[in-house]
Amino acid sequence: MTKHYVGFTNGIRATRILVLSAGLIFLLSLSANCQTDSIQAKIELKSSVDRSKIPFNQKLIFAVEASWKGEQNRFSITPVDPPKCENFEILGTSSLNETKIEEGETKSLKIFQFTLKPTQTGVGRIGSIELSYVDNLTQDSSSLSTQPINVQITSPVEKRGPHYKTILIIVILLVLIYAIYSARRRSRRIEITKGKEAEKKLVDEESLEEVTLKKLDIISEEVQKGRMEDFPSDIYKLLTGYLEAKYQIVTSGKTTNDIISSLSNLDLSPERIAILKDVLSACDLVKFAGQKMEKEKGEKISIQATKFLEQNR
Repeated sequence: MTKHYVGFTNGIRATRILVLSAGLIFLLSLSANCQTDSIQAKIELKSSVDRSKIPFNQKLIFAVEASWKGEQNRFSITPVDPPKCENFEILGTSSLNETKIEEGETKSLKIFQFTLKPTQTGVGRIGSIELSYVDNLTQDSSSLSTQPINVQITSPVEKRGPHYKTILIIVILLVLIYAIYSARRRSRRIEITKGKEAEKKLVDEESLEEVTLKKLDIISEEVQKGRMEDFPSDIYKLLTGYLEAKYQIVTSGKTTNDIISSLSNLDLSPERIAILKDVLSACDLVKFAGQKMEKEKGEKISIQATKFLEQNR
């Protein structure tokens, strides 16, 4: 009985050991697989140009891009040598590092750029680039290379700024507008000159009193038609303008009394001064006191103004 019990117990222990060993082997295998996945990483290398056809007088950008999953410090990349080119001259080189997130994973890039200038038309060839690197995690070293690229080099094209047609149209429109403006301004000057010459000729042929009387007749016609709104101010401006031209005095900003005082030392009879004062005072009552001038009063003032001018010849 005792022997059978001991054998049964040893069997249970052996079974437990087998189960534990199997579990340990599974865990070690899973860990190894995870570690292998984390260690395994590769670089993808590709090259490109910004266009497949380029005019002879323009520049071409040739780019080599190395990319991998992970941080920038995963790989140590040896600087690449410029490519061997046919019908191209290398003007400059540059490189940059870039890190971005794609689908929740970190992706690193190392980009080399070359600025090329065509040396003749035809087919230009950009040779392959060899990229050497070391995996800093496994210390493995390796290298990759790109494929050569052919580019068509065409005849040079004329360099023109952007929207040159729009700029040209705007310039033409501005020139036309200026020409029209200048022509109108010149025409206006000619009209003004002719008007001044005609006025001067009229003044030379007629006395100041005759010219003023003609203007007074036009104003008086409005009185005959019963249009009294502007008559007081028109007759006032006509007479003060006549006084300024005739006697070289200033009437602007002065009262009627001031104007009459300015005329007291001139060769004017008391009768003419009295007539002038009556006319100007009547206009003041409308202008400053707000009185309404009736047609009969306007006709009387017209007669007085005419009498003053005729006596003053």
